[in-house]
Amino acid sequence: MTRPKPSSQKQPDLTIVIPALHEEKRIGRTLDALADFLKHDNFFKRKDVEVLVVGADTSDRTHAIVLEKRPLFRQLKLLKPGRPVGKGYDVQYGMLRASGKIIVFMDADLATPLHHLEKFYTSCKEGSDVAVGTRNLFVYRPSMARRFASFAGNILFRIAGGIWIEDSQCGFKMFTSRAAKLCFSRLTIMGWGFDMELLAIAKANRLKIYSYRVDDWRDVPNGTFTDGILRIAARSLVDMGHIVSNRVRGAYFDNDA
Repeated sequence: MTRPKPSSQKQPDLTIVIPALHEEKRIGRTLDALADFLKHDNFFKRKDVEVLVVGADTSDRTHAIVLEKRPLFRQLKLLKPGRPVGKGYDVQYGMLRASGKIIVFMDADLATPLHHLEKFYTSCKEGSDVAVGTRNLFVYRPSMARRFASFAGNILFRIAGGIWIEDSQCGFKMFTSRAAKLCFSRLTIMGWGFDMELLAIAKANRLKIYSYRVDDWRDVPNGTFTDGILRIAARSLVDMGHIVSNRVRGAYFDNDA
């Protein structure tokens, strides 16, 4: 069980949220790499960084491995949201419990290399509300079918979400604390399409969104999503319809934003 943060504790400069469902084969190496990066990187070794691993109920050793890695970090917490609901729910659970001035979520496979953290962090410090990683999907998708589906899906999302961005699904997005609370408190899609909805919420509230091409993104074997292309396409269409409905009804707008 995670311990509540003492009220006198300094607010972290950055919180890193990592959703980790059934990640026993990967989470140990990921946390080792992250700890080494935070210790030796010239920029982040001077920062106060909180790491939150969000692990839904699982029968594997993901939770145990995370707890074993706590001595490597100044602040590492394992959050347990309960039964598996979807990646969107796990990310939301962590982001709404993050203490940092700036908050990022990233996948447990480290498909986006850690050195990108500094560029995104600096962007948020200098005025961005949201900093989003994007990929050239014609390069990274392994087949023509996946490339076409990704391209078509992003065109449809630009129409549904009202925001022009080349790739909505890269699992590396950073928010100021205020933007994170605003966007994630209004999130309603708990599965695969939550990334699209986050951007639609940010756009609806006129947040400053900057995107950065991640040219060294890696397509990790057995990565975060392994579902078939038809299932992903069908689910995406349903999610985009949900986003359009919410936009029309004004469900995303925050009068205080």
